[in-house]
Amino acid sequence: MSIHTVQYEGIELEYELIRKDVKYINLRVNKHGNVVVSASKKVPYSVIEEFVKSKSLWVITHLAEIEKIRQNLPPAGFYNGKTLYYLGKPYRLVISKGTSKIEINGDKICMFSTSTTENALHDEYLFWLKQQAKTKFQEILKEIHPLVEPYGILLPTIHVRNMKTLWGSCTTCGDTIRLNLQLMKASEDCIQQVVLHELLHFRYKNHGHDFYALLTQLMPDWQDRKSKLESKFKDGV
Repeated sequence: MSIHTVQYEGIELEYELIRKDVKYINLRVNKHGNVVVSASKKVPYSVIEEFVKSKSLWVITHLAEIEKIRQNLPPAGFYNGKTLYYLGKPYRLVISKGTSKIEINGDKICMFSTSTTENALHDEYLFWLKQQAKTKFQEILKEIHPLVEPYGILLPTIHVRNMKTLWGSCTTCGDTIRLNLQLMKASEDCIQQVVLHELLHFRYKNHGHDFYALLTQLMPDWQDRKSKLESKFKDGV
């Protein structure tokens, strides 16, 4: 598997290219909103690129529909006994009546609240999770930043957002990274991959060869980390 991009009317589309024994070039958008292209090793990359460009309008339209559906979905059930992932590990949610407080105790996330509705409890949990994320993401940024400092990349500010489709994004002026609150479900190695990815965009604005060459140099197993993130932790909390 390799990652490539094409441009369509100023929009950059990223897709995964898988070389396997297929008769035609196949393109699909999976349930996670990722564009996946399958093609034989005999098909030149230039032909694949033109094929993806010809399908760009369909891809953009399809991704927009997925985003619309996700935004209209109600929150997943939030209930006593629910399994929640926190930094890559599963915990059982235990909800009790009491003064608002959330703490981790062994293999349980213990939530005390005066709220009675699922939505209110869910909002309280997200508020707590965001406070944890601000600290954890800052710790990981400080761990990863020395890797990119030799390339003139300054330490940016982190903003935490509960996003639907992106794990992270950054400002073009190079001073702010936005990280998805949902990353707190993932293990730290997955979060490190996203942080490094966004930091490198301060040097390379697109997903070209130089971008991925440096990403691979600094984190040789980034594709494994990305695959784990997409396969295990994509669903929202």
